[in-house]
Amino acid sequence: MKRKPPNIFPPWVVEESPKTRESSVSSWSPIIPYSNKGKGWNLAFPNFKSAWLGKISASLVIVGIVCSALKGAQVESVPEGFGLLAHWSFDVDYSSSVNNDLYQGKPVGESSVQIVQDRRSVKVGKGALRLDSGSVSGNKTFVAIRNPLFGYHNAEIFTVVAWYRYEDLSGDGSDDRNFVWESTPGYSLAFGLQQEEGQRDAEWWFQTASHSSVSDTTGPRIETQEWYHVAMVRNQAQGRCKFYHNGMLRDDVAIPEGEELEEMTGFHIGNHRGGDGSRDWDGCIDDVAVYDLELTPKQIQALVQGSHGGRRIHAGNVLQRVPQPATQKVVQRAPDFKPPLPLWNGLQSQGPLVGHVSDHSAIIWARVPVSGTYALEVHIPSDGAPALRVQAVARESEDWCLRWEVSGLKASSEYLYRIRRGSEMLWEGNDYSFKTAPKPNQPVQVTLAFGSCASFESSSIWTRMKDEGADGVVLLGDTPYIDVTDLDRVRDAYRRFSSVPPLAETLRSIPFWDTWDDHDFGRNDSDGTLPGKENSRRGFMNYRPNPTFGHDDQGIYTKFRYGPIEVFLLDTRWFSRTEKSWADPNKPTLLGKRQWEWLKAGLLASDATFRILACGMIWDDKKNTESDDWGTYMHERQALQSWLGDNRVEGVVLIGGDIHVSRLLKYDTVEQVGYPIYQFITSPMHGSVIPSLNVPHPALIQSAEEPYVFLKLNVDTTVTPATLQAVWMNRDGKVIFDANIDRDELSRSN
Repeated sequence: MKRKPPNIFPPWVVEESPKTRESSVSSWSPIIPYSNKGKGWNLAFPNFKSAWLGKISASLVIVGIVCSALKGAQVESVPEGFGLLAHWSFDVDYSSSVNNDLYQGKPVGESSVQIVQDRRSVKVGKGALRLDSGSVSGNKTFVAIRNPLFGYHNAEIFTVVAWYRYEDLSGDGSDDRNFVWESTPGYSLAFGLQQEEGQRDAEWWFQTASHSSVSDTTGPRIETQEWYHVAMVRNQAQGRCKFYHNGMLRDDVAIPEGEELEEMTGFHIGNHRGGDGSRDWDGCIDDVAVYDLELTPKQIQALVQGSHGGRRIHAGNVLQRVPQPATQKVVQRAPDFKPPLPLWNGLQSQGPLVGHVSDHSAIIWARVPVSGTYALEVHIPSDGAPALRVQAVARESEDWCLRWEVSGLKASSEYLYRIRRGSEMLWEGNDYSFKTAPKPNQPVQVTLAFGSCASFESSSIWTRMKDEGADGVVLLGDTPYIDVTDLDRVRDAYRRFSSVPPLAETLRSIPFWDTWDDHDFGRNDSDGTLPGKENSRRGFMNYRPNPTFGHDDQGIYTKFRYGPIEVFLLDTRWFSRTEKSWADPNKPTLLGKRQWEWLKAGLLASDATFRILACGMIWDDKKNTESDDWGTYMHERQALQSWLGDNRVEGVVLIGGDIHVSRLLKYDTVEQVGYPIYQFITSPMHGSVIPSLNVPHPALIQSAEEPYVFLKLNVDTTVTPATLQAVWMNRDGKVIFDANIDRDELSRSN
């Protein structure tokens, strides 16, 4: 589902009057490794620490000392900062005039990306960045910076400035949206243009870690072949976001207390965060800079005018030539000051996490960025039997991910596990535990938690699932939001997600299973024709301890049995639109023939009391412009329902996510299936809802536009008939609504 938080600001008429607004979005604390905001990894290697591990440990101490100093500095009246963090003048090449070791630009697009020194194409200095994009997605033209922006107070204050000129350079058309810059992997800092009614309007965004945003997409209008100056300011300490265009303050917006930027891992100039050939800039960009101080209106005016006091001004010298001592204090960055290390560098461990469990086996997952063989030992504390031991090897080719599969376990039993490398114990303790599943036909009470659409926020929704007694967690996609198919960045997103503290703490002892939706498949509203989807699959397989992953290097569908429940996790992305439908050869497929055959065989073989068909998308029509829902492929849903009826398959329930709204639907399928089909939609686990997708439907019973929600599925087969209770609950433990069904209702009457 497209992440498009509602524009919280009304349009305005008079450009000369800045808009001062208050906004309301949720708060969180981002994970910023080795910084004053985060925690270092807790993994110790006492006997084989390499030199770089020692340096990381030292950097943690240094950052801790700096953190204390910074907290004291925050009470001073004059904000302090390093000043100019990065400056891409594009006079000669793609380097930054400061901190180039961190912010060296890498051109993407071959001859379509150039430094030009023709005065007709240059605004400041000797040269400018020329990007010749076309209207066909796939022509990648941008400059990539593969490090996060950080300052004296990390991400508390940013000012980003640039000159830009839009022009269809080759006359071959342009993308409907064009970005001057955007951070990665989210739109923490974003500015670009959007075409509406034949005109291009400027739009700016600050994405927050709680998956909301502060933004304005209403202008001003931009003319082709004209130079414009833009400055965006985000000042967490002052609680304001500001947007200047051609030196004029257009927006002055409040930041809700405690709201922080989505964590960054990089920065794109001339493209959006995806770097996939869509939303490329067409034209020229010049004099791009980032500061960790708020530039004053006087300084921004000097940048626009290009001079001050008879001296030439550009982004690289404005702090020195237009000093503002009453509001800015530039401090020298100490040589031993350590930046927050970007997770894509891979120096932080993740896990361990408990993956698939059955009544006789379990999968444990972890990531350790040190090569070697690691042993998992599993035992029941009370029985005195020797521990079961299995080994796994950390390899760079698999991004150092480890997967242990242990079998020969007892059903419904509590196990402790520990992980060691040689004689050195890495993880152990009472919270490193799991419980195996009940035997398939054992009368029992079980609870599974289902959720979709989760951000990198450190949310209490994860601990709520544990507190509610969930025996397992099923993630339905957009978990997390990735929106690229570049393998490094796919893995980076999974590392960040696995590092969310409450998630890591919960899944350390509760098993989880996962499928994907569009954003973790690669892009909003994407289907199986998406280029690079093999990278998405590889990253998914590295980081998701599912029992199986599709077939023959295709797809990621899987299933698992947990006592009286069998869950079929469908892949509704990989195969969609890649072949003719098995249900109607005149229409495209959603599931693909091989997945459909697998699903039929699994349903026929299953003797589970309840059979759950779960996927990322919803099982009917979203009623919007997107096509990623079962409503687009209704020929396959109808064929599925007819097959259920023809083969007398009972106890089937549908579960979906995606739409940032929770819904309960009951379909009149008695004649077709033999009993009514229910659909449970649970979304989102983050803070952003989309009320427009809560559309009317004749089968709709309940709905809620509720943030931070998950579905708690309670099944009880100790009673007759067996019962299934679906409870929609938020992270505070509030019940939003529920549904109570018994097995007789999901049975044929004849």
